[in-house]
Amino acid sequence: MKKLFISIALLYAINSIAQENAWFVAAKTGLNIREKPDVNAKVLDKIPYAAKIILQENAEELKKISTEGLTGYWRKVTYNNKTGYIIDSYLFPFAPPKAGVKTMQEYLTQLSAPFGSKLVVKTGSEEMGTETHKQLYKNGSEWHEFQGYEYGSTTYFLPEFTLQQGFLLVRMIAEFSEAIDEKDEFPVKDKMYKKENREYSIKIEKEMITDTPWIKKISLEFESGAIYNFEMYQIDNQLVIFYGSGV
Repeated sequence: MKKLFISIALLYAINSIAQENAWFVAAKTGLNIREKPDVNAKVLDKIPYAAKIILQENAEELKKISTEGLTGYWRKVTYNNKTGYIIDSYLFPFAPPKAGVKTMQEYLTQLSAPFGSKLVVKTGSEEMGTETHKQLYKNGSEWHEFQGYEYGSTTYFLPEFTLQQGFLLVRMIAEFSEAIDEKDEFPVKDKMYKKENREYSIKIEKEMITDTPWIKKISLEFESGAIYNFEMYQIDNQLVIFYGSGV
């Protein structure tokens, strides 16, 4: 329990620091600025995808809002000389993927240059051995690729991304489209469902913080020729995304 509270305190501290810096709009259709913190309030303007903004400090109590399963808050912002409110669920700490980015590795390269050469580690025989590739980036991101007999996986480490932000990011990248596509909502409970003749199983690990569920980990499994496993969770200030498949 002590570890849980430390993790939560760290998460809030990270978010508090991030709120003092620049954010980037991650809504593909742009983000409406409304006159008041209400979805029915007058739209003053629209901030385009990938635009850089600074959230304003606001003495008002933050108003919570849920969209597409995401829990966020109305935040005050000025854009094009218009001041109003936006939903912060669709903001990233870094620029979102540019057009043409189809893999997470391409996105990591968009954000930062590699730090040193790729590390390659081989074990066992050529027929039954394994091969692991690792690449570190200057902003602290990492890319790992593992290949074994009839099994392979990739793991990504992204500093400063929350679980919700990571889910939005995955929706934008074609590499994960069989697991999570652009229409999927952020999962908040275990469920089984079908999509394109594939059966999916989602499991959620969460804790209740006052009246708000804190999602700790998302695990997804489906079969499409092979058995695929997708996992996403946080370790301190790093988001971990794992995607593996095998027969």
